[in-house]
This record gives sequence, structure tokens and C-alpha cells, in this order.
Amino acid sequence: MAGFAIVALAGLLFLANTRAFMLAFLVLVAMRDWVAGGDRIDVGLLTFDLGGLVNVLTTMMGLVYFLVLWRNPFKGRSLTWPYLVFLGMFAVSLPWAPDFRQGIRFVTRLMAPFVTYLIISDLLDARMVRRVIKAMYVSSVIPITYGIYEFFIGAGNQVTEGYVRVQSCFNHPAHFSMYLMFMFCLAYATLLSGRSKNSTLLTGYIGIILMLLIVTYTRISWLGTMVCFVYLSWVYGRRRYAIMAAILGSVLLPIIGGEILSRMQDIEAFLTSDDLLDRNNSMGWRFYFWSNLIDAWKESPWIGFGTGSSIVFGKELMGVWTSPHNGYLRVLYETGIIGFAAFIWVLSTMINQALRLLRQDLDEEIKLIAHIYVTMMLGYIILNLTDNILEYYEVAIYNWAILSLVEYTNKAAVSQGIIEGRASEIESQSGELEVPLIGEAQPS
Repeated sequence: MAGFAIVALAGLLFLANTRAFMLAFLVLVAMRDWVAGGDRIDVGLLTFDLGGLVNVLTTMMGLVYFLVLWRNPFKGRSLTWPYLVFLGMFAVSLPWAPDFRQGIRFVTRLMAPFVTYLIISDLLDARMVRRVIKAMYVSSVIPITYGIYEFFIGAGNQVTEGYVRVQSCFNHPAHFSMYLMFMFCLAYATLLSGRSKNSTLLTGYIGIILMLLIVTYTRISWLGTMVCFVYLSWVYGRRRYAIMAAILGSVLLPIIGGEILSRMQDIEAFLTSDDLLDRNNSMGWRFYFWSNLIDAWKESPWIGFGTGSSIVFGKELMGVWTSPHNGYLRVLYETGIIGFAAFIWVLSTMINQALRLLRQDLDEEIKLIAHIYVTMMLGYIILNLTDNILEYYEVAIYNWAILSLVEYTNKAAVSQGIIEGRASEIESQSGELEVPLIGEAQPS
């Protein structure tokens, strides 16, 4: 009953003031696992904890917004068709999926960030753009504070070889690390652009993010952050930052990074491991899983085995419920080559929105949005190589929120003749669109 009461209350707030609700939603979703607890709601075919209730709530928000309020999800958006085709491949396979609960769980997880993107993009104006950015900063206050608290008291995730990995209010250290990486992209780009009113405060904020990122011990997020750091340093003419960081890292890592290197060596001997099912051998079991998954996929290469089938395969192969920890292989196995092609269509459409801005000679304040989004997309693409960001909507939702800002900025620029666009884009605008100035956002 508590879950349904939450849905009812949230629904009333959503209808009463949709803009305020969406801003609050962006803030609260980063604390989903912390406030949700582990209590489960069972309604027959479906069972979910209060954290999973966010999936259901977001999907219902989309139904209300686009069916009850009769908003057009296609108007002025580039991603609706590609993503609906991608999502549809998973949805239509539910009848023959090997486990319906796993299937519907994944479909709703794919729906949550997409619905959020659709609604936010429909609500945007210049003021709302600034508010979305500020809401993202505010969303980090409790996760970062709680992460610092875990670090100092030595709490966190202790599954791997007894090492403590800070995870804050997220369900896993990997989730937290991905969230930190996205916030680094936002803050570092703002710092380099010179749009921050308090660069000292923002520099300290970035330093805390990097410290927490290190103690999550999530290497794929480290890699993504380094790529984003190099990209932003390069495009903002701070190449010396990247060079200095490389030199400083090579000197200091052997000195102060001994524990980190030791931990990496302890859990990473997959080439000589005798037990590839050992979950501590994080790369070993992944390669074992991936090689077997690819062999099995060849039996149904075009349409795959249905939504959630890779999780069932993981249970049969590994003895525990686990996903492949590779978004590309998961899409390929569950929806085949057709679904994989749809996924590439989605990714290319998303990145093209940012590149469209970068190709134009626009104001630096506008390019800031594009640079933030390019780094988030680079991170998103990298994270899909060894993890499950397709499932982690509480992280991916911020990537999608920035995408809505990019699309809005593109449409605003087209309507004002700043960049060229199709007539349909200009006609789709109601009233005057203002190109937003977002660089003033700061951490609260």
C-alpha cells in the first residue's frame, strides 16, 4: 500500500506543477537506492522494491503526459523514432522472453530515462535550462556528502576481496562512479569555459569528485573520466593540463597509489586464473561470460532470444543472476542484429545533436552545452563496454537530461537563424525561443 500511496501522491504533484516535479525528480533519483530500502511490492506477475517503483512511476508519467495530456512526443525531437524502434525490439519480444519478470524489468528501465527526456524537452525554455543544470548540481549534495562519510568511516561495498569500495547512496560502487563521472564532465567543462562565478569552489568540488571516483575502484569509470578530461582540456585550449596530469600521475601513482595498484593486481589475474567463475576475478568472468554468450547468440543472430534472456543465460552459466556487463553484447544477444542496428541508430542520433552545435561558429556559452554532452556521450559509450549503464537509469537519466538541453539549444538556434535547419524544425516552435545562457550554474 505504501508504494501505491507514493504513486498517487507523486501523480498529484506531477499534474499540479510538472516543471517543479521534474526538477525535484532529477534531484531525488540520485538518492533512489538510499531512500527506497529493500521492501518489495508484489502484484502477481510483477515484483519490485521501492527503488524499482521509480521505473513504474516514470513510465506512468509518460503515459499521463502523452496520452492524457495529449502532448506530441515526436514534435521537434530527433530521437523519438530511433529509440522507439530500439525499445520496441525489447517490448515485442516479451511474449517469448524466457523470464517475463526480468524482461519487463528491463523494458521499464529503458523507458525511465527516455520518458524523462521527452517530458523535460517539452518543458524547456531559457529559465528551465538553467534550472535543470542547477538541479543536477543539487542532486549531488547528498550522494557526495554521504560518499565522503563512507570514506572516512571505512564503510561501503566489501564484496571484492574484502576491499571497501565507496558506493554512497547508490546500489553499487559502479553506479556511483558513473554518476561522479557525469558530474565531473559538467563541472570541469563549466570551469574551463570561465562561466563559473566561483572557480575556487568549483575546483574544490571537482577535487572531491575525483577523490571519491578513485575510491569506488571502478576502472571503466576511471577510463571514461580520463578520456573526458583529455577531450575538455584539448577543446578549451588547456592541453598543458592534460600533459601535466599525465606527468604528475606517472610520478605520484607508484608513490601514493600502492594500495590501488595492489588491489588491481589481487583481483586481476584472469589470464592465468584457474577459476573463471570467481567473481573476484572481474575481467576473467566477464571474458568467460562474453565468449559463451557470443557462441550462443550465433544460434539466433537476427532477432536474438528476447528481453532478459542474457540474464537467464548468466544464471545458467554462472550460477547466479547476472547480466553480461556489456551493453552491446546484451542488446545483440537479446534482440539480434536488428536490435543492435537500432541501438547504433540511437547512439549516432544522440551524438549528432552535439556535433551539430560544435560544427557551428556559436557563442561559447552554447558550445558549453555541446561539450558537456559530448563528454557524457563518450562516457556512456565507454561504460557500455564493461558495465550495465543501460540498466542504471538513475545514472543515465542525467545524460538524457543534458541531451534535452542540446536539442532545445539546436532548435532555438535554428529558430533565430543562427544555424541552418529544416523548415519543420522552425515550424515546430511555439513562440520565441531564446538561446540559453547556462554557464552561470554552480554547485549549491
